[in-house]
Amino acid sequence: MELRDFILSHEHDDLATLVLQRGRWPDIDVALAAECIAARRKLRSKVPEWYEDTELIFPSSLSAEQCSSTATAMYKASVARRVLACAGRIADLTGGLGVDSWQFASMADAVLYNEMNPALLQAAKQNFEHLGCGNVQFSCKEVTPDNISEILDSFEPKLVFADPARRDNIGRKVFLPEDCSPDILKLQDKILGKGCSLMVKLSPMADISLMLCKFHCVKEVHVVEADGECKELLLVQVPDGHGSGSEPRITITVLDKLISKPVRYGSLHFLRSEENAAIPTFISEVPVPGQMLFEPGPALSKSGAFNLLSSRFGMRKLGPSTHLYCMDGSGYDVAGNTDNIETDQLAAFGKWYEIQEVVPFSKASLRDFASRWPDASVTARSLPLNSDELSKRLSGLAKRKPNGDGGSVHIFGVGTNAGRLLIAASRKTVSL
Repeated sequence: MELRDFILSHEHDDLATLVLQRGRWPDIDVALAAECIAARRKLRSKVPEWYEDTELIFPSSLSAEQCSSTATAMYKASVARRVLACAGRIADLTGGLGVDSWQFASMADAVLYNEMNPALLQAAKQNFEHLGCGNVQFSCKEVTPDNISEILDSFEPKLVFADPARRDNIGRKVFLPEDCSPDILKLQDKILGKGCSLMVKLSPMADISLMLCKFHCVKEVHVVEADGECKELLLVQVPDGHGSGSEPRITITVLDKLISKPVRYGSLHFLRSEENAAIPTFISEVPVPGQMLFEPGPALSKSGAFNLLSSRFGMRKLGPSTHLYCMDGSGYDVAGNTDNIETDQLAAFGKWYEIQEVVPFSKASLRDFASRWPDASVTARSLPLNSDELSKRLSGLAKRKPNGDGGSVHIFGVGTNAGRLLIAASRKTVSL
């Protein structure tokens, strides 16, 4: 039996048991097969095109966990296409499983896939040949300040891409660029000095302001959300003299839930100077039932456009640090549809709620509130207790479903300019 056939026939097996029973298949590298099966399971939803192609090889479950999804790889390719302005050559310094290089190959003249792990490199060669990507060249080198010029000079790219490994030598997750491998901070000047643009994928946990201090010549920042999570934080750097002196534009993008068709729900753009200059409007009185409440999603929250959100869309913040927003009038008809421009424009970037009840936050009000909304999920903002603590308090006063996951009603315990409040609000879905 070939390894590929073994993998497919044992795809749904318990992997620990499979490895323990490896003596039953002396001609099969069962440990490698188990690793490939684990990788395929991770790719099933991330890169369904590859999962469905049984001819492809995936020798590392960690690489499958860390690789881009089809949607986010296509987004990076769209950014690369615009940065290049026309067809050009792209060097992917951190090839990994090859999902990003696969998408770059669809729009670039040529792609250099560089990967220091020989097993991943060999798998990528076979996979790209099977996929018909004839414009990909391969390199197996550790990228360092000493050899980066050699790598780039032999290929002459117009754009360099890097997604540094965010694990240290003992496997712990890291997010500061200087702790990642390769350390792109030590490479950026040499890359930009070659006249190449540079696209860097950073940890979604990284602080944007700090990254803009560490990286030079940043022209664009992209915060990308998919499947309800902030998946990508991308910096685009350009050589000095190519517009690098201007303030970088921050783009917030939410991708379609259909991973195989990454149509954008929408994008918002802003400059940090706009956020710094924006003057938010705060509520001056307790919100009332019927008003709309907006909760920013992961990408919008990550971007830091909190004051700008109020000034640009005419919404009132509940408090300086609360980052929840109130808007008068529901804007919805009886069918739950809306023709309100603010709710339409922001539908992709967060959740809209209609306020049902508001009471002061106090020990006396908690019991009655909990009994009226027993199945609501819970969030605490700007209170001396967190969401889990508030949920436990409410759970002790009323029967609550596990994890507070009950129905469309959500309880917000918030500190506002009008005092500490408990707000019950029902989720409103806006068609996109």
